Amino acid sequence: MQLKRISTGISGLDNLLDGGVLPARSYLITGEAGTGKTTACMQFLLSGLEQGENAIYVTVDERPTEILQSGASLGWDLQRYVQAKNLVILDASPYFSGRAGSAGEKGGDLQKIVSDLSAYAKRMEAARLVVDPLTPLIVSGDSPGRVQEMARSLVHLIQSNLTTTNLFTSHLPRRADHDLTNGIEEFLVAGVVVLRVTQADGRFIRTLQVKKMRATAVEPDEHRFEIAAGKGVTLLAPSLDGGAGVEEPLQALEFFRLPKPDSE
Repeated sequence: MQLKRISTGISGLDNLLDGGVLPARSYLITGEAGTGKTTACMQFLLSGLEQGENAIYVTVDERPTEILQSGASLGWDLQRYVQAKNLVILDASPYFSGRAGSAGEKGGDLQKIVSDLSAYAKRMEAARLVVDPLTPLIVSGDSPGRVQEMARSLVHLIQSNLTTTNLFTSHLPRRADHDLTNGIEEFLVAGVVVLRVTQADGRFIRTLQVKKMRATAVEPDEHRFEIAAGKGVTLLAPSLDGGAGVEEPLQALEFFRLPKPDSE
């Protein structure tokens, strides 16, 4: 049975995912700071907005105005979607002000966050949701076990109360012994994409790896990508000489159709 899929908005990635991601499921993009996670989130929402869908962007580390400015720097006019009420950008920073930090209170806060999100999503009939990043909502000095419990609770609440297709981001600490958000990857999200910036031959290289994708056969390879104005994250096709030549954006194969027979 052919599963319905929706576009990620990232050029080249849909090709790797048999056309995109499955609707009404949750996905995670993880990576260090500056690897392109927020850019990928904007592309994901724009892909739906351009098709007439409504969307919600929950920003934790940045103000809504900064998200609009980041989009504008890449040539994307997010403000017009906000003015048309197709896009709502929610500032989650008030969640942190005055938070006592006990386990019980944090659990209550998660319930309220999801309740508010659900109300927004139903009122505007949102199809896509971004939480960027998820990490500060669940990490506050607790043990790794408690962090994973909080992560699973939050994702489960979102999955149970909303019908949106969800994209979360998480911080992947540099040279960390373990990723505190691993519990999200292992148990609840349908897919995990890892973004990295590495240095080779005296220059920096951006790579993308599909670490996990349910209902999709994906090779665990790392794919080079670039971030460009007007395009955002774009996967690059490897050169024939193993990387020394010029790389071009990954393009979809054109579907071949047999010519129609001449009518008699």
